[in-house]
Amino acid sequence: MSVTGNNHAYSGRYNRRLVFDLVRTRGETSRGELVSLTGLQPQTISNITRELQERGLLREESRPDGSRGAPQKILAIASHAGCSIGLHLDRDELIGVACDLSAREVARASTRLNWRDPDASVKGMAALVSQLTGECPDVPAWGVGIAMPTLQEADYEQYVGSPGWQEWSHIDVADALEAACGLPVIVENDATAAAIAELQAGDASELSHFVYVFIGHGLGAGIIIDGLPFQGAFSNAGEIGLLSWPADLKPPETASATPFSVDELAIMIGCDPAALEQPGALERLYHDRDGELMRWLELNSQRLRQLVAMIENMFDPQAIFVGGSFPTLLLSSLVDRCYPLLASVAARKNRAGPRLRLASLGASASAVGAAMLPIIAHGSPDFRRLSLMRGRKDAVDPEIRFDRVAG
Repeated sequence: MSVTGNNHAYSGRYNRRLVFDLVRTRGETSRGELVSLTGLQPQTISNITRELQERGLLREESRPDGSRGAPQKILAIASHAGCSIGLHLDRDELIGVACDLSAREVARASTRLNWRDPDASVKGMAALVSQLTGECPDVPAWGVGIAMPTLQEADYEQYVGSPGWQEWSHIDVADALEAACGLPVIVENDATAAAIAELQAGDASELSHFVYVFIGHGLGAGIIIDGLPFQGAFSNAGEIGLLSWPADLKPPETASATPFSVDELAIMIGCDPAALEQPGALERLYHDRDGELMRWLELNSQRLRQLVAMIENMFDPQAIFVGGSFPTLLLSSLVDRCYPLLASVAARKNRAGPRLRLASLGASASAVGAAMLPIIAHGSPDFRRLSLMRGRKDAVDPEIRFDRVAG
């Protein structure tokens, strides 16, 4: 990822974001390393880091390096200089987390709500935001990220979103929640949010190009290219749940259900989807080697094997992760059943890790990734690659709305 700075005075806002983001994502670094990474002049780096320190966003430590002379000065993010709230809205449940500026979770809460009622859901979101910010006393909240299914827009020729979410096409959720809680809001689809979490706080921290396949009530993919989410022309990249499958991978009895989904599994087992969402229900079926669950795993391992080859040949990622709302036990089994994978450009002899991997953060990934969105918006030089206008009636100026680092 290009991180080159600009020494012209008018680029000061960009450079402040650049330095902050480098220190945050690298963990600890020195001014000399920042000069080398950015191409900025030493005096420019010194001025920027001093300003960020004075504003309480960076801290400095002295570290002896074993040589004579003064100890080395190391810079790190002042983690408690702010917090960010992440919400994951799924069917009937809202999960919320508060994270500090280093992506560490500091508070968590959840509540049940009627997801088919957007107005009531926004009120529930605002209440959860208030609860989580209350658990971070004396720490400014930088904003709220919402992870949710996002294909509800009314301008498609026909409805293509998840069943039951149609009413959300009539509400500008970012505007509504901002009005209710007074904080800047960013809306992102749950797969992309989970991919951001894996990048910022999971096993993909050393990667710059990967795809996160999200399996739950729907099917989606979060695509990370050059360290940031790839959105597509209309912010719909990764909607793999709309793919068509060959007849041998689409059982007639599940034709109306999204592949890989809880609904599809419920049809195959012959039960209500809500029964499968009870704590421990899927784990018990797996330990009992339920025949229909085993058939579902085998069917979707065949689908995933083909999907992996398509993604690899299209995007040439370093790895593909599998995560979502299913228990880790099932997702791990699904990944294992996919091997051996089909041939693709990813099948190289000198690979550093497996092509297909289990994601590390579990069902909380989307909420954690949502919490990262305001931090990226305030502190990354590439913040415009986020879906900053989703869920809004009118465009806003992100330079003003997300200004804690650059301003």
